[in-house]
Amino acid sequence: METTITPRPLHTAALLLGLMFDFGSIARGDEPLATDGQRRALILWGLSGDGDHHNLFAQTVNTLVTGLENRYGISPGSVQLLVGDEPRDGDSELIQKAPRATKEAVIEAIKSLNERTQADDRVWVIVLGHTHYDGRLSWLNLPGPDLQNAEFAKLFEGLKAREQVFVLTTSTSGSWIKSLSAKNRTILAATEAEWETNETEYPHELARVMAATDLTTGDLDADLDGQFSLFDLHITTVRNIAKSYFEGELLSTEHGLLDDDGDGRGTELQIDFLTVDLGGRLQPNRPFKPPVITKGDGVLAKSILLNSVATVPDAPPVDALDVYPPRAE
Repeated sequence: METTITPRPLHTAALLLGLMFDFGSIARGDEPLATDGQRRALILWGLSGDGDHHNLFAQTVNTLVTGLENRYGISPGSVQLLVGDEPRDGDSELIQKAPRATKEAVIEAIKSLNERTQADDRVWVIVLGHTHYDGRLSWLNLPGPDLQNAEFAKLFEGLKAREQVFVLTTSTSGSWIKSLSAKNRTILAATEAEWETNETEYPHELARVMAATDLTTGDLDADLDGQFSLFDLHITTVRNIAKSYFEGELLSTEHGLLDDDGDGRGTELQIDFLTVDLGGRLQPNRPFKPPVITKGDGVLAKSILLNSVATVPDAPPVDALDVYPPRAE
């Protein structure tokens, strides 16, 4: 069984603003979206666990799908959502009509995605919900039979898309990297492998970062290279989570990993972007000099550029994210 903790507040109201990024494009700022290839998204939302978590995940998923379809050039027919929970009162029409995320349905959805995807396409797969670890495998909790990490990875063998991004936001998601890793594929995982079994803050903090409309490229540019990339998005998310645990005087139960060099081993790249009190290498009161990454994990993620700013008319204000550590003068 999965051990859970009570989630701390993560400004979840900000999730209602939508995800402020150009999904898988190489455009940034106000530049037009790239037109080469088709953008496709598959969102797998497993079982939530209880009503409160259902509502939280529903809010996150609704925001995600709205952003993908209406604001970032992905047509409604190119976004596929599967939901593990039974619909509840107050759910959006989107969730009410989504197919149940049974193991059989997930397998068929991935098979269909593989068949429709062409070599120039861009594919993102986002997994939300809860998992459990049996000492050998990590299982995504679904209605009926669950789906384990090796089975999941095998379903994507032969995927042709030139840009492949897997965002695994669940507990024990680091266990999925070894079998899923492949050339030209970026994997973001919320936790280390195996024993980080507590529920994660990653999906909700990820959405909060992407929904912040008052942030500029400079605010989000973790590696100070003048642009906002998938790498920056991941580093900012895990850095904010580390700070949240530290300020709450709690032991951190999630350490995000990134794998994009195809070696099957995720890396805690955030260690060079965190101070020692947050579990990193940076010494207090010293100028921050981002590491130069020219090989290994992080190179591919840096090449996937996202929109750092998007305009949402009449959007309520969002508290500015803390950019940590401080930038050198």
